[in-house]
Amino acid sequence: MPSSNTTATPLLLLALAAYLSAGCSQDPRARLEEMSRVYRQARAYADDGRLRVQYKRGDTQVDQTIPFCVAFERPNKIRIDCYDARVVSDGTTLFAAVGNVPGQVLTEALVSPLSLDQLFVDEQLRTTLAEGDAGCPTQLPLLLADDTIDLILADALEKPSNAGTETVDGRRCVRLQVKKPDGLLELWIDADSKLLRRLSLPTDSYARLLSEQSGTVTGLKVVVDFIDAKFPEAIPEEAFAFEVPAGASRVASLEPVPTPQLPSSLIGKQVAPFTLNGLDGKTISRDSLKGTTCVFEFFFTGCQPCKRTVPLIANALQPYEQQPHIRHYAVSVDEIAIPDDVLQKIYSDSGGTGTILRDPRAVAAEALEIEAFPAVVVIGSDGTVADIQCGYHSHLGQDVVATLTAVAQGTPAAPRVQERFEMRLHDYEKVLAQAAGQGTIHTLPAQEIAPHQQPIRFKLIREWRANSVDIPGNVVCIESIDADQKDPVVHIVALDGWRTVSVLDSHGQELSRHELKLPQDASLGFLRTAIDATGSRWWLGGAVGSQQVFLFDNRWKLQMAYPSSVLEADAGISDAQLVDCDGSGSPQIVVGWCGSAGLERIGLDGQRVWQDRSIAPVLGVAMDGPREDGRRGVVCVDGRGQLVRIAPDGTAGEPHEVCDQSGRPMVASALVGGPVGPDGAWAMVALAVDASDGLPKIPASGALGKNTAVGIGPVLEPLWHMQLPSGIHRSGPIQPLAWADLLGTPRRQWLIAAPDGSVAVAWADGRVVDRYQHGAAMVGIGGYRSNGVGHIVVATRNGLESFRLDDIALD
Repeated sequence: MPSSNTTATPLLLLALAAYLSAGCSQDPRARLEEMSRVYRQARAYADDGRLRVQYKRGDTQVDQTIPFCVAFERPNKIRIDCYDARVVSDGTTLFAAVGNVPGQVLTEALVSPLSLDQLFVDEQLRTTLAEGDAGCPTQLPLLLADDTIDLILADALEKPSNAGTETVDGRRCVRLQVKKPDGLLELWIDADSKLLRRLSLPTDSYARLLSEQSGTVTGLKVVVDFIDAKFPEAIPEEAFAFEVPAGASRVASLEPVPTPQLPSSLIGKQVAPFTLNGLDGKTISRDSLKGTTCVFEFFFTGCQPCKRTVPLIANALQPYEQQPHIRHYAVSVDEIAIPDDVLQKIYSDSGGTGTILRDPRAVAAEALEIEAFPAVVVIGSDGTVADIQCGYHSHLGQDVVATLTAVAQGTPAAPRVQERFEMRLHDYEKVLAQAAGQGTIHTLPAQEIAPHQQPIRFKLIREWRANSVDIPGNVVCIESIDADQKDPVVHIVALDGWRTVSVLDSHGQELSRHELKLPQDASLGFLRTAIDATGSRWWLGGAVGSQQVFLFDNRWKLQMAYPSSVLEADAGISDAQLVDCDGSGSPQIVVGWCGSAGLERIGLDGQRVWQDRSIAPVLGVAMDGPREDGRRGVVCVDGRGQLVRIAPDGTAGEPHEVCDQSGRPMVASALVGGPVGPDGAWAMVALAVDASDGLPKIPASGALGKNTAVGIGPVLEPLWHMQLPSGIHRSGPIQPLAWADLLGTPRRQWLIAAPDGSVAVAWADGRVVDRYQHGAAMVGIGGYRSNGVGHIVVATRNGLESFRLDDIALD
């Protein structure tokens, strides 16, 4: 007997080892594809999914549980309870209701078989389902799409990997990991049934968004548990029943009450002179239109809301087509590079009936103070502005008709528009109160990209595109003097992905490429650089929310990681700089932390010189100007969005609020300093958002992402304000503030990248040199001067490009 037990023990251990390792033997992608096939072949599916969002802000622990449930039976029956959306199909009709559009039920007939396109055809439903904390419910593409795995792996930085087996909800699961630009995606797949049991999502961008809104968050986790997930033979019919609430309206599309627009200050005033050219070569002007009432709809070809507005205006004006005293014009702000026939076709295909005019530099649009598209302007026969409305809403056609009627009757414009505003504000507040009472889930605000448009005071000509850079990121442009050359040598250093650096010359040719030796889970989202007393260049890299910063020499050889182990790290890094704090000619590392560690100064030997926890958490760090003794401190953004000056020895000054022009406090979210003033004087600029606008923070309010650039003075006082387009950068981490010598003047310039794809070039005092629309979401920006010519470098997800400044005409 003893010998029998001795023999059995190793066999038992081998069997157990084989059982535990079975889940790790299959290729990870093959396992994902197998899971996808099982879902696509399943006759029915059901779960009681729950999304859990956890984070800490200050001393407050937030722990939210959100519905994430799906029941499905092929071909056409579905029930979705997710975020604040409820979607039900009984096999013939689709019903949907979302929390931020109370009182409406989307009702539409189904075309068999049910598809993702049918579920997402309505904009509000699509936005609610796709832009919640965890994005689109994963069950939907698994059940209804054939390319789910390709979508999951589309932006993966590495191949998926096995991370062992774990038990979830009593089931043995294989844990797979996919490294994404935004962090780690993890999936727990049932080893037997191939059901997805748990999903943990990357959170870097979401953590930044939450921090920018109302203070630093730490420990963010977004996890979906697909509780009681199964592939049943059938699902009870009552699961697909939907009862329309009493008082609710059945609608063909969900239309939220738009944010009421304050009446334009131009209402009732004479329109400024303008001249516009038609596609037929004829010109119209303000004076040539006297005696006629004109409706102008401003649009551009890439504007999706414009395509929805065009048929509304066309239908509204149909009864007026035979009235010669009423004219209908469609004003395109597209660049002239778009051919007339292409412009006409796009407009006509959208249902447009107006006569097209071209405003490629948006001169007329700016004269009418139009800041968003689409826009509709009505000008009376006496040349006064009768109405201006920006943005899409379903009542726009009715409003145009009402305005034309009022003009015909001689009703004064200003009181009428004010009365309309007050009525809609009242309705809007009622909807907000109702939505807030229903516990509306917060969704990410959209990043709306404006159409490409050249600057006014100079032209931008594309000089080169870096074909060697596949996944552009943060960009740093540096100048150095070689011994055998008189003029500075320009190098453009760009992240390519999250672990690779590409060094380019001023012509976009790659000089060197460095695959950085980083820990397996590390990645870089920003780069900082400094030169020591010997002329040697140092580089510092890190990522917001990551656990370490990394120091490299001028050959990109890793010299140090701080902290040395992630076990010593805090909640995550917010920012870091290389600063010569003691005036020795050797830069030190200053690191800001999202959590309780606050601010630290670290020597190049990895030893901490000082630490200040009193200002924790830290949102941003910028190098301060030089002192008379050669030492430098920093200025940081604390957890309340205030500015705090830190002396070289670590002594913290008093916090300073960043206020708007009326003195109301704002929340600073980014800060940068540089020799931008006259003759290289140090200057600073911050990005700030409204601290409060008095409205509930739900999507319908449009309150998020109101951005202002603020010049910061010597005692951290606001010097100037520049309003920037609303929105939040969502294409990837970006350092939106940079400086460069573009114009060859004694003063350098700020480069400010806005979420709508626009770039502002400004002097140190906030005066704008020019603005232009790049036409794409940016992930990096910089500038340099080579051979007496300024260049702006822009990184988007589509590539890294340099644009030459030409035909400069300064005041």
